Amino acid sequence: MLKRLLAGALGIVAIVAAILWANGQARQPFIPVLALLLFLIAASLFGKTSRFADRLRPLVGKKVRVLAWGAEPPGIVGATFSLDKVLALGAGLHIYLRPLPLGSPIHMKIAQPDGASLDDRHVEIRGAKYVQWAGGKVPKVKGHPALVLTFSE
Repeated sequence: MLKRLLAGALGIVAIVAAILWANGQARQPFIPVLALLLFLIAASLFGKTSRFADRLRPLVGKKVRVLAWGAEPPGIVGATFSLDKVLALGAGLHIYLRPLPLGSPIHMKIAQPDGASLDDRHVEIRGAKYVQWAGGKVPKVKGHPALVLTFSE
């Protein structure tokens, strides 16, 4: 509840700042940038992506196998990862996966995730505008979910 109130307050401040700047009442050149950042933060806190990211956070540190559009991520075959970090930024779900046993976290972005389900051993996101793995788009395959994470141990 507090998160939604904060998001609403930030959104209102962003709109007021943008209106004041557009009317010439606030002349600082950074006001539009500040308004945009506040609006992005508000959208990140308020959206369904943020609520899903909150549900994923208790799973950080768990071992996971990854499928994007029904296939393993490009350049990775048979790898197991550790769920390193989960963030929501705007309408994007950002997941950082660390290859096991040693490795640097790899960024995975699910843009506008839709139809997400979660239990103790499995996460599925049925649809998304696109999925990125390490900065490159993963080819979309019809009939397969955008993302499947299967947890072990």
